[in-house]
Amino acid sequence: MRTQAFLFCLFLCVLSGLALAGDWQLERRDDARDISVYTRKIPGTSYNTFYAVTRVNARLAGIVAVLSDVPAMPEWLARMKSAKLIKREGDSDIWLHSVYKLPYPFIDREGVMRATLKQDQSGVVEIVTRAEKGFVSTNPKRIRLTNMQSTWRLTPEKNGVVKIEMWGQGDPGGYMPPMLFNYNLPDESVQTLKLLRQMLTREKYRQKQLRYIREP
Repeated sequence: MRTQAFLFCLFLCVLSGLALAGDWQLERRDDARDISVYTRKIPGTSYNTFYAVTRVNARLAGIVAVLSDVPAMPEWLARMKSAKLIKREGDSDIWLHSVYKLPYPFIDREGVMRATLKQDQSGVVEIVTRAEKGFVSTNPKRIRLTNMQSTWRLTPEKNGVVKIEMWGQGDPGGYMPPMLFNYNLPDESVQTLKLLRQMLTREKYRQKQLRYIREP
């Protein structure tokens, strides 16, 4: 993929086959923008996982174009300070380096991420991002994120509507109280989807066409 990247929100890890069932709890709801965020606990860790969903009137290619615009990521991804493309392989894989700004007294985080895109026969687009080692030297003034993965899923629905889902969980590393992390997680997810929706109104994304994305 030419620039298939996104990062999730801050410090995230994929949960395959996510379903809203069991102990998922609705944490935030923005009715004006049709955004809902759920969280739940995971055995073996103090950091919650999250699931966020919204629906937009947009082309699949336009959404992928936003998620793939590496230099623009800090404009809409929560806490992201900078993002730099490292390399790409074909239309499906890219590597990027991201830096996240945290409030004092916490140390900024950074990570090298690999993002992989696929589109199935039904038209659903899925992008999975995982932390990778190497590529960029560690910075003693930052904490390297090594345990994080996230997933975006774009599902075409009727009348030009696309369902946008994102979910993930991970270990922020270093000093980060779980209570603080879990408290901020829903708000950061809402902020990310809110700003993503704004990005999709920009002309350069609204009419975007990508040769590797099939529209419904």
